[in-house]
Amino acid sequence: MKRTLALILAVTFGIWACVASKAEAGTDYPEIRRQLAEDVKKLRIPGMAVVVVDSEKVLFAETFGDCESIDTPFIIGSISKSFTALSIMKLAEEGKINLDAPIADYLDAASYLKNPSDGEKITVKQLLNHTSGLGAYQRFGDAKITEAYGKYQYANVNYGILGKIIETVSGEIYADFLDRIIFKPLRMNHSAATLEKSKENGLIKGYRNYFGIPVPGELDYPNENSWSTVPAGYISASAADMGKYMQLYLNRGMRIISQSSIDAMFYDSVPQDESGFNFYGLGWMRSNQYSRPVIMHAGLVENYAANIFIIPSEGLGIVFLINMNDYLVANRLLENISMPLLGEPKREIPNDAYFKFHLFTNLIYLGIFIISLIPALFIGRWKRKRKTKIDLLYDIPLHIVLPLVLLATPYCFGVPPWVVWRFVKDLSAVLIVSATILLATGTYKLIFIHKERFLPAARPEETIHT
Repeated sequence: MKRTLALILAVTFGIWACVASKAEAGTDYPEIRRQLAEDVKKLRIPGMAVVVVDSEKVLFAETFGDCESIDTPFIIGSISKSFTALSIMKLAEEGKINLDAPIADYLDAASYLKNPSDGEKITVKQLLNHTSGLGAYQRFGDAKITEAYGKYQYANVNYGILGKIIETVSGEIYADFLDRIIFKPLRMNHSAATLEKSKENGLIKGYRNYFGIPVPGELDYPNENSWSTVPAGYISASAADMGKYMQLYLNRGMRIISQSSIDAMFYDSVPQDESGFNFYGLGWMRSNQYSRPVIMHAGLVENYAANIFIIPSEGLGIVFLINMNDYLVANRLLENISMPLLGEPKREIPNDAYFKFHLFTNLIYLGIFIISLIPALFIGRWKRKRKTKIDLLYDIPLHIVLPLVLLATPYCFGVPPWVVWRFVKDLSAVLIVSATILLATGTYKLIFIHKERFLPAARPEETIHT
């Protein structure tokens, strides 16, 4: 029996080792490392950390640019939502939260919703999967149900309220709860849910992009009145810690959460759009746009970006952490650099792509600025020429309508101007400065016309004859 058992174990181990070696051999990590290093240079990314894990070990771990250690923390943006969802599921397993119960059962809705009665309509689960109807840009206090109730509408305020539910039900502040339930059990020693602890752990400096130039600066860490909150987007973690976090999902919850709760987080989902490819579960997105289903989430704050992918069919987890937000250019290409690790075809990023895209946007910026500056530069000619009614009719749209159009441009894309200011400061600066110049020039013209037409002409001085 002992010999038979030993033989079975030996054969089983041999098969497992063979499968594992083939799986690892199927991914050319040295080549991927070379490609990533090239892409980091092409996209002017200051620092990046990447980790790939299976259920047992780290398959790939690399840092680029000014990120010197795989243990260096980054702000992970909206990937924070999965931590908040995991915390809610933990409390649900303990019988302290019913996902189908109204949120008014767990907190004072009047403190967070404009209409307290909405707290009786919105369930905990609706906050988790963004079907609460709360608006995408609403905050605590002014949040209310919109016509999107029951349909998917991504809103940070949902997860801000979930954070408050966690604190109310557990009796702990959000950061302490995460530390006790997730960070310490997983030995995520470089993760935090406060700015102070994040900096203490060595938070990498973040960069905003201005006209194609990455500039270091502080992030706008949220407070109680912020649009986003820590539970929605401001947890910090290192790539090494995120590898441990992904292994929790690949190892049936590691006694922190049950597999049934993980399945609910991944698959109890609602469609994000009409394509039938993208769904939102409980703190996680599920996409069918790849060659096999992928569980994923992106993260973006003022000067950090991140992407996380879990491939259940292959038992793989992949995370990218970046210390820059280049919303109009580099961010659009970030998903492409992850394709080789996902086993998907990669579109080559041209060496001059970053320069060309930023040159294009900068020329648009310059065009807007020049248009606003021309009336001020030619104000002398305007004063010398005869002012007719046609001239005045021309000035009204130039100095009133156009500035208002510039300031309202973000609304044309469904985004409030203050959100553009947070994420695309160079565009906001161009719009604000250009509109201000046009309004100031128009005001000067109005004052000049008023003085010329309505104030009495100054009396000439008397000539003294001797």
